[in-house]
Amino acid sequence: MHFMATRQITPIMMKSTLTIFILIPLIFFITSCSERHTGKAGSASQSIRLNAKTGKLYSPKANLIYAEGPYHYSITGTIEGGQSFSDSLLKERKVRMEGDETTITGVFPGPNIAVSQVFRQVGDQIEETITLKNDNGKAVNLDDIRLGFLADISNRPDWRLCAVPFLVQQDGSRHDYTTDDLKRGKYTNTVYVDKRARAPQLTEEGRLRSEGWIWWNGVKGLTVIKYNNQAIELSVAFPVIRQNKAVLQFGGAGYSLYKEPCTAHHLAPGQQITFGTTIYKPFEGTLVNGYAAFRDYIDSRGHKFPPDYNPPVNWNELYDIGWYHSDAAMLKKYYTRKAVLEEARKAKETGCEMMYFDPGWEVAEGLTLWDSTRLGSVSSMIKTLKEDYGLDMGYRTILHSTQGLWADKFKLKHADYEPTPKEDAKLDMLCLNFPEFYNIKLNRILRISKQGVRFMMFDGYNWFGTCVDSSHHHPVPVTTLDFIMAVYDLCKEVRKQCPGLIIECHDPVWPWWKAVYKPNYFQQGFGDNGAYDENWGFEYMWDCLNDLKRGKALALYYYNLAYNIPLYLHITMASDNDNCVFFWWAASTIRHLGIGGKYGHPTSYRKAPEGYDPDKRFAAYQQQMKIYKQLKPYFVRGEFNGIAENIHLHTLPGVSGGVITAFNLTNQPQELTFTVPFEMIGSSEQMAVKGADAKWTEKGVEMKLTLPAMAPAIICIGESAAGHY
Repeated sequence: MHFMATRQITPIMMKSTLTIFILIPLIFFITSCSERHTGKAGSASQSIRLNAKTGKLYSPKANLIYAEGPYHYSITGTIEGGQSFSDSLLKERKVRMEGDETTITGVFPGPNIAVSQVFRQVGDQIEETITLKNDNGKAVNLDDIRLGFLADISNRPDWRLCAVPFLVQQDGSRHDYTTDDLKRGKYTNTVYVDKRARAPQLTEEGRLRSEGWIWWNGVKGLTVIKYNNQAIELSVAFPVIRQNKAVLQFGGAGYSLYKEPCTAHHLAPGQQITFGTTIYKPFEGTLVNGYAAFRDYIDSRGHKFPPDYNPPVNWNELYDIGWYHSDAAMLKKYYTRKAVLEEARKAKETGCEMMYFDPGWEVAEGLTLWDSTRLGSVSSMIKTLKEDYGLDMGYRTILHSTQGLWADKFKLKHADYEPTPKEDAKLDMLCLNFPEFYNIKLNRILRISKQGVRFMMFDGYNWFGTCVDSSHHHPVPVTTLDFIMAVYDLCKEVRKQCPGLIIECHDPVWPWWKAVYKPNYFQQGFGDNGAYDENWGFEYMWDCLNDLKRGKALALYYYNLAYNIPLYLHITMASDNDNCVFFWWAASTIRHLGIGGKYGHPTSYRKAPEGYDPDKRFAAYQQQMKIYKQLKPYFVRGEFNGIAENIHLHTLPGVSGGVITAFNLTNQPQELTFTVPFEMIGSSEQMAVKGADAKWTEKGVEMKLTLPAMAPAIICIGESAAGHY
């Protein structure tokens, strides 16, 4: 086969031929799934139907049955006074059909809980909502809830259940299950554990949880989406073996995590709970098309970046100045105005647009008091950064603080029945749900942010357990949802009073690595559409190169298939390689990028490796930043298309062509050929290609590349190929 030779981009530092490499462990996804995203969620002609009497969910046009039925209904719990119940039979069941809406009603006779279930045909998808109402004269506590469709998996050898968005979880575990895995119990949920937290028991046994699922046979399938923006609720699947028959229960409603949604725990007489909507969307083709169905729906609810989104590239001073926590003597010695302005010089030289202050700017961590004795005033710092270095300013705020800095009345008071955590003698756990403390924290943040700060990170606003202090004037006990909403109320108020401020907020329960707690879309939205703008990039900030080698950072790829909600992440160049492979991985999957760490301070978790040349690495990052900034619109507000886990296409609306980022993630040189269809690049005409050998066919453009070990490539098609780098 003859390939048209085109001018090559140096492979991100090195003058050799560019390549794209298919990871050997990922053959199933590249060959079987053929991961090419057309920007559509599949064939619009495919429809989905429900037989309400039998509980059968199917597509007549695709000749596919997703669930045979019957629909499963069961709840367990206690009635006030101690009477327990376990009902798995819905009495007085009635079906009413009117237009595109089917309503099923019935009652669980033990606790006298009424069920109202509505299925709406909306285009080529079905939307389900379920309401439980307590018609008992006494309060009812619900210990478990299992409502959902039943699919017989005894003879579905080709079917798989794949998690959305984290088919690869943040810890690198894969959540892609064959029916054999489900039958044999070879599945698990990923959990973040903070030994300092007084966390309740997880409701995880015998079930899987995710924001969404893809249930498919490798060719056709169903995307199942759970959406609840008022309470923490995930889509729960129950693989069940009973009487020599294996079934998978999916959709509907069920508990997960710390028994979420917590709003369903207790129903007073006459009270009702409506669960989040479950969307059933059929698709044909690839796994990426199934993900697109999820992303299209989340976009439709307003969880995405705005058309003019253009976040600054941040420089993080932490990596070179070091982290000294609340050690006043060390901060006075190392975290000075002179040291910060030296970091600003590096930021300017690399082409960054913002100076980001991580730990060190406070009098002591968690006090939210700017240390003017070391740094000068906030206003003078902002003025100097802008006038002398062309940089805006951003900073990090945390909730909990060094012990003894806050009055005892502001601290969490845990319930006696909660498990005793591993004590942290250096940390005070503070109650954000206490209005007096909340207002102090808010005012201290505003005192800084109102002076022209452009970006804030809400980090370490994590849940350490319930508070039962009645003097705090909050519900007792404080639930996870109460705490989460307090964090988001704080974000919302700060953003309201500081126009133009971008806010990134870590997960308020499981904020760092391994897994997140709340759905990634929960309460997110720019402007008046939500409480905060950006999610955190899952802690790949310390040991980034190894996170990529070990497969952990692949979670970023799947996140981008599922979400247009921006991630923010900063990385240290000292933990990258001279090919800048993680720089480009982050550039491709992180819409708001931060860098730093020319030298790599030993307090920043991972010291620079032996033989590391900081000047060489710094020069490499300078060069890559020039390329990145020319192509920045594609990365920050372009559409992310998945060709493979290590091949990403970024396109802009109304602009022909695009930018491909490709990665060899092995220790050997690799060659790859692949095709980009015309429909992915918005044109049926041949265009310039820079960075690869290319041949145009009737389907699109075929690429051929070779890359050294652990190296990235940038391939420009069409208008993006006009750059001068």
